[in-house]
Amino acid sequence: MPSESYAYASVNKSQNLMSRFSFFCRQHSTALLASVAFLFFIFFVSSESVQKQPNNLRNKSQQVGIHPTYGGGVHWGGAYHDGYFTSESSIDKGDANTFHFAMVTDLDQLSRVNDNDLVFYSKLLPSKLKYHPSDKKYTVEFDTAVEPRILKSKHNEGGRGMELSELVLYNNRLLAFDDRTGCVFEVLSKPQSNGLESYVVPRFVITEGDGDTDKGMKWEWATVKDSLLYIGSMGKEYTKPNGDIENTNNLWIATIDPKGQVERIDWAEQYNFVRHALEADSPGYVMHEAVIWSEHLKKWFFLPRRISSKMYNEFEDERMGSNKIVIVDEDFTTYKIVDIPFAAQSDGLHGFSTVAFVPGTNDQHAMAVRSVEEDCVGGDDSKCKQRSYVTVFDVESGAVLMDEVQVGLNLKFEGLEFVDVSVADPFH
Repeated sequence: MPSESYAYASVNKSQNLMSRFSFFCRQHSTALLASVAFLFFIFFVSSESVQKQPNNLRNKSQQVGIHPTYGGGVHWGGAYHDGYFTSESSIDKGDANTFHFAMVTDLDQLSRVNDNDLVFYSKLLPSKLKYHPSDKKYTVEFDTAVEPRILKSKHNEGGRGMELSELVLYNNRLLAFDDRTGCVFEVLSKPQSNGLESYVVPRFVITEGDGDTDKGMKWEWATVKDSLLYIGSMGKEYTKPNGDIENTNNLWIATIDPKGQVERIDWAEQYNFVRHALEADSPGYVMHEAVIWSEHLKKWFFLPRRISSKMYNEFEDERMGSNKIVIVDEDFTTYKIVDIPFAAQSDGLHGFSTVAFVPGTNDQHAMAVRSVEEDCVGGDDSKCKQRSYVTVFDVESGAVLMDEVQVGLNLKFEGLEFVDVSVADPFH
């Protein structure tokens, strides 16, 4: 005879626990729902898709149609917002053969606004480059009716600052580099100016050499390679008047990654490889202000400002200008030297101060600024004559596609980038 009836089947342990759990849930349903909702909220706000957006964009992007991220790395260098300048914006909307670009000045001691206040400035000049397919040549268009934009800052070292020597796009941020303070500035559009005015904010301050110094790095060039921002100096040892080496801090470079992490690299071997290729071994020297990596060609391009087979002399240095390109493979094992036949090269005053590849040319065509400093040593600024020229050429053949055109301002421009700076700040 069965020990239990079908009407009163025994309840096992698991069934008993489930019954008690169901009873508990019925008794405390409100508290349980609140707890689950709270846990879901914590999980949602901590998710990567939410965290990578600026706080004010989480709602604002839905209201005004702003894309939630511009790809510039929120909080990069302490920034609250993403970057909003793009290389694609450099192509003119009305003419695919016209490209917007901008240049910045390095005015050296003349960067100080006045003697009483520690305020320093650089000039930002927006312009256009036009390609003519019929003869495969370029022309430049300077808008003489528009004054250059003034970029001001109080950041200085020893009473000097805003001596901007390069202009580069990195992760949709337009960056400028001070060769006096070591500052990496971000160029931004002024709020409510509709993109017609610009200003700068410092993102990094990087010191010389391996970093264990208190002097700002003398930044002269910058480029992007493998998602890293490479920043370098002139690649020459700092020497005493008799030729003895004081230090090799300017042979170091730095990289900054998309998260804002800075790494120092001793680049003496790479600089010396280029120096040897140019037959400028010690006591000779090479000074670099235009170095760029080609992602399409997988090559380094060095366009020296100065080349000399003799020991450095500050008076003679003004006429050691270079017209050469040194093309180097990624591992610095092979090189090729290209001479560019500029008409004005014979005076030796012209030298490369910055370079950028023309968009849409697969890095075959490059635009460069060639700067002149004449009678600028000796301490008498009234005698110093500065001027700049822009040119376009084929980087592998050296063919001149636009001979040097003088910028209509007697200023030394040392930074160039293809970008339309007339982009309004989307966050204001």
